Amino acid sequence: MSRRTDKILQIFRSMFTLRNDMASYEEIENTIVSGSKFQGTNACVLILAILVASIGLNMNSTAVIIGAMLISPLMGGITAIAYGFATNNLGLAKWSAFRLSIQVIISIATSCVYFAISPMNAPSSELLARTSPTVWDVLIAVCGGLAGIIGQTRKEKSNVIPGVAIATALMPPLCTAGYGLAHLEFSYFFGALYLFFINGFFICLTAIIVLKYLRVPQYTELSKKQLSKIHRSMAAVAVITMLPSVYLAYDIVSETIESNNVDNYIKNEFVFDGTQVVQKNIDINNDTIEVSLIGKSIDSETEETLKSKLSEYSLSNYKLTITQTMVDGGITAEEVQAMLDSYDNDDEEVRVEDLLLQKENEELKDENEQLKRQTEALQDKVDAAEKQAIDVKQLTSELNALNGKIKGASASYADVYLDNNNVTENKIMVTLLVSENLKQSELDTIRNWLAQRLSNDRIALFQQNVSDYTGEDTAEEKKSDNSEKSDNSKAE
Repeated sequence: MSRRTDKILQIFRSMFTLRNDMASYEEIENTIVSGSKFQGTNACVLILAILVASIGLNMNSTAVIIGAMLISPLMGGITAIAYGFATNNLGLAKWSAFRLSIQVIISIATSCVYFAISPMNAPSSELLARTSPTVWDVLIAVCGGLAGIIGQTRKEKSNVIPGVAIATALMPPLCTAGYGLAHLEFSYFFGALYLFFINGFFICLTAIIVLKYLRVPQYTELSKKQLSKIHRSMAAVAVITMLPSVYLAYDIVSETIESNNVDNYIKNEFVFDGTQVVQKNIDINNDTIEVSLIGKSIDSETEETLKSKLSEYSLSNYKLTITQTMVDGGITAEEVQAMLDSYDNDDEEVRVEDLLLQKENEELKDENEQLKRQTEALQDKVDAAEKQAIDVKQLTSELNALNGKIKGASASYADVYLDNNNVTENKIMVTLLVSENLKQSELDTIRNWLAQRLSNDRIALFQQNVSDYTGEDTAEEKKSDNSEKSDNSKAE
């Protein structure tokens, strides 16, 4: 039995040992130290990576953010700090920390400049996700740090490092800090810096633990007192770093539990025939629940019963407010769901008034269609009348130029009824107001001209003395009257 147990333990040790495929100590040192260099290429890559990440956050594009994390050189500096502490090479640790600080400053400055000039100022969901770190971010950093340092110490390099870069997300928090600085949103700035510190510190701490376990060669020998002081300092920083994240995680868990309790309360208790829940608002900070109902009205006794049942769902500290919208005859859940499915405004909350308006619109749909058809028919008639309209003022000016006897004119389309053969014919009726009657040849000339001018040969042409129209004597009549008066005076 003891042999079998030892054999099983040996199998497990061989499965989880970190020494079988470990690279040489010299190779590990070269890999880590070379990855921490910050000059030339790395500096340019860092600036480009921070710009790519800033654009990704600005456009809310997860794929772009992942690309920026893959090309970011920040992980190398953190691993070098860990290697310095693990080998007691405090000079390497300090120099790597200084270079990492320069990288952080450049990253924040670059993202700050980008967000200051970007026309898109609204914070995206990807950006807001980096402002409130929790204890789960600590766990991600610990697991990512362990995986990262294990991958760097192997003979054959794998895709572990790119995966760690994506999981721990060092670049997006610095971009978010730059956004907070550009828009003076200091809660974003400090929240994002806190997330970056969590990731960086716990990646570094787990890397130190693994390197110590692998027994990398010591650069210098430190006394037990010095080592104890370093270990106590790291432990204190780890605890202090974790405390705010634990508090924030507790708030998130509490909010999630209370939200689930509210959902179960509404789902189980707000079940009525002809009355449906169309909206609910939960304000955890003010301990209030607002429920909007549509359909038959529920009485005050039912409301009191609903309020009394809050304690059964651990919601006794909440205040319940019910808003009702009456619908004669009630409304079914299927009708409400159909209206909700057709409600196409995803950016705003669904309002009961909107749903009622939608229901009324559906009932009046046929009537609206009929009114639309009538309007279109009237518009067609108006358009046809406009097409037949004749510019009489312009036409009169042209007729006067054609014949000086023409002093005015009227023209319009008219239906002519001929009694002898019972037909109607749409003709253009033109009346000429003349100073003296035109001859038949003059009328024929004018009729031919009008047929070309109006593109219509169905023209009925009339003439009327202008004095008959205005009630005044024409110039010739006045001249004739004057001559008669002169002859009468001579005779006397």
